[in-house]
Amino acid sequence: MRWNSDAERRSYRAKTKSGCLTCKRIKCDEARPNCLRCSSTGRKCDGYEETGLQSRLGYNRLQLPSCRPPLFGLSEDERETRSFQYFYERTVSSLAGYGGSEFWDHLVLQVSQHEKSVWHALVALGALHEKFESRQEIASLGLLQSRQDNFAIQEYVAAIRALLASSTPSLPNTYIHTSTETTSNITVDVCLISCILFVCFETLSGHYVSAINHVRSGMRILGEVRHDPSSGTYRHPALKPSTVTMLEMETLHKMFTRLQIQIFVLTRVDTDHPTFEIIERNQPYNIQIEVPEKFNSLAEARDFLEHNSRLCSTIYAKAIKSASPDQVQGVSTYLTQQYASVFNKWRAALDLFEQSRGTYLTAKERVGLKILRIHQYGLVLLLANGQSGGSDSFDWDEYNPLFAEILSLSASVAQVTLDNESPSDSSHIPQMRDENGPKPTFTLDNCIIGPLYNVATLCRDPIIRRKAVHVLRSACRQEGVYNSHVTAIAAEKVIAIEEAAAVKLGLDYRDDVSSLTSIVTETRQEGGYSIGTSTEVPQSVRLTYAYPKFDTTNRKIFLTIGQEMEKTKMHLNLPFPAVTALVDTEFASIS
Repeated sequence: MRWNSDAERRSYRAKTKSGCLTCKRIKCDEARPNCLRCSSTGRKCDGYEETGLQSRLGYNRLQLPSCRPPLFGLSEDERETRSFQYFYERTVSSLAGYGGSEFWDHLVLQVSQHEKSVWHALVALGALHEKFESRQEIASLGLLQSRQDNFAIQEYVAAIRALLASSTPSLPNTYIHTSTETTSNITVDVCLISCILFVCFETLSGHYVSAINHVRSGMRILGEVRHDPSSGTYRHPALKPSTVTMLEMETLHKMFTRLQIQIFVLTRVDTDHPTFEIIERNQPYNIQIEVPEKFNSLAEARDFLEHNSRLCSTIYAKAIKSASPDQVQGVSTYLTQQYASVFNKWRAALDLFEQSRGTYLTAKERVGLKILRIHQYGLVLLLANGQSGGSDSFDWDEYNPLFAEILSLSASVAQVTLDNESPSDSSHIPQMRDENGPKPTFTLDNCIIGPLYNVATLCRDPIIRRKAVHVLRSACRQEGVYNSHVTAIAAEKVIAIEEAAAVKLGLDYRDDVSSLTSIVTETRQEGGYSIGTSTEVPQSVRLTYAYPKFDTTNRKIFLTIGQEMEKTKMHLNLPFPAVTALVDTEFASIS
């Protein structure tokens, strides 16, 4: 995203309390009867009534907003009403996560009152989420229902049609156009918001290939958006300008970047790797990040950690790539020490936040703190590995107590949900029964799935890693494109491979890659091998990396595993076990 100076950035965050309802959070020109900022971009101005949209979609969530957008002549429909209501009362808090979200709490609801594509997408997502949460088959394969919800699909199709109806014939299957002139009636913000909602729907449906492609489309759009300081709008070659604030555009960018880093783990394609503009200095690269003394909210701490972790990762990758072979170790140590300093300041700022809140922490904040502590411990492991230079001899076994702590906190989080307190008028929403275990959870936050997968694959203690798999199996969680059931299957395969190799080859194994490959391809399921302690799994048979990898071109999924030892190298793509939720339903599953 290319933005201008800090002065220009601040100038477009101005708010007005007396402006029109449509652009109440930006500097409204307050023209009568219609605000020019609205009418100049093709949006209908809602006027200045005190009892308008603000009162229906404002900060008081006790009153359910009107279930029908005021600009559309949609018929009264009981199912539609219920699904939007479910989205408003349950899906919003679920997607907002432990830190809350201005996007989900306010922006998307506000835009839904003006845009058909967003309205139908919210209804579709609410319908799908209700079915997802009401499921009781906690341990069943994947998250995809054996029979899709026809109503949800119809609303989703209506959302796509509404979006494409605003575009020209030159944009039939994509939101990107290379023309230098605007050729669509879709505004930049509506297109990006719709794209995020489509990602959520496809992910919750188990259609990961489609979800990944939607994320890629959104990132391409963001890469072509430019801020026009003369009009205060965001412009794109093929979309109508948007009058959203700088803060709102930053929020959209953060959400897409979070999704992009998730899909990079699944695809490992360079084009999916988030990039940052790095300024070279006298040193090969420097990590210069200002950390506040104390965070004011969990959202601030979360966003700071996510953004700067990606930034440091980019700096590290660029520095290592540009360093000569004899410089790699020194550059790695240098940058790891810098990041460790930033991380320690982040941890101190989070500690002060927790201390300042004391006994006033809400139940949701307590869950959020646990999640941040989980990621804090994960970073300790990452930095320890980085300081060792990522050598083959790095002994993960020394950190078994830390793995156990991550497991304990993750299991605790898996037992609760991140819902806000239920509105007083939500008695018509059926309460989810949890006698069979924790109810299904859907969020865009990175919470426990990634850390639990690391415990299962990096910790070789047979009890700890199996408990991690058990939590993944029973959690029934969808965190962005991360699926607890998918990662559990992958982790079980890794455990089976390593323990089979440890028993069959053991300490006699040297550099016979063919022997290990044979064991890998023959190992079909977990169990059958007696491993008592982590030390019984020698370094020579430990996999260096293992991750589910999606081939979006051929609609296939593999478990990609490898070893990058000093004397041995192995890289294999193993067909993933058949799981209907892993690929789009119109394509055959991998067997």
